[in-house]
Amino acid sequence: MKSLRTAIILATTLILTACGFKPMHAPEAFGGFGGSAIALKNIRVEMQANGKVDFLLAQALRTRMGDNGNAAYILKIKPELSRSNLGIGADDVASRYDLVLQSGFELIEAKTGDVVYRGDVQTVSTFGAPRDPYGTVTAQNNAEEQAADEASDRIIARLAGYQASAEPQTKNK
Repeated sequence: MKSLRTAIILATTLILTACGFKPMHAPEAFGGFGGSAIALKNIRVEMQANGKVDFLLAQALRTRMGDNGNAAYILKIKPELSRSNLGIGADDVASRYDLVLQSGFELIEAKTGDVVYRGDVQTVSTFGAPRDPYGTVTAQNNAEEQAADEASDRIIARLAGYQASAEPQTKNK
């Protein structure tokens, strides 16, 4: 039984390394330890506005990537938040809302100011609106936090995808 488990672990390890799998949070990922690629630790987050959702998104990104003051790259983000009625009751009052966070972003090389990568992510968070106005405010605040967290994850995933596609080009130089 123990040899079967060892064989399965060894086979899984060989399959994952053969397919080019590289964990996103590994120290060597994104050019860590002297690689030529863009590391997440080399990106500074800048927001285009100073609203609540801007703060939440910047905070979520800095939590995941670190607070990098002297970075080689700048990630400029312009989030736009909209809310639409989803469920309307018999009394013509909305009971559910969709909160849509559209975040356009640019990865800019700090020295030259050149845009290296540009993208856009959209997240939707639905929340219920109780009759109590404070409950609605609390539900919307929670939905904004969830949308910002999901948008930060999607932005990092898009940066990871860009990194994966740009890596072979930097190795050939």
